[in-house]
Amino acid sequence: MCIKSKIVALFIALITTPAWAEDYVINVNGIVCEFCSFGVAKKVSKLSFIDQSKYNNGVKVEVEDQMVTIAVRPDQSINKDALFGAIESGGYNPVDIWRLTAEGERVEYHP
Repeated sequence: MCIKSKIVALFIALITTPAWAEDYVINVNGIVCEFCSFGVAKKVSKLSFIDQSKYNNGVKVEVEDQMVTIAVRPDQSINKDALFGAIESGGYNPVDIWRLTAEGERVEYHP
């Protein structure tokens, strides 16, 4: 492939791909150890809207803060019911959810 073709292909990829996936933070009561975090991450990472290319299969669990950060695929929307259901199925209690801005600030999530 020549340089010109590579540049055109890169340009097309850039304009047809959204700039970033959306990230969300969920406060989850009951996550108190690494075993807890593994269980939550495993269940949540299986959801179809999770972008598994970020974090650890799309999920980052912070035991100390009882927070779960997820990456949502750019071509998908978050399904709050499925997300909370996956967390609850492990015996944990999702409390709040926020969307992260590109600057890393938490913004109240409104479905």
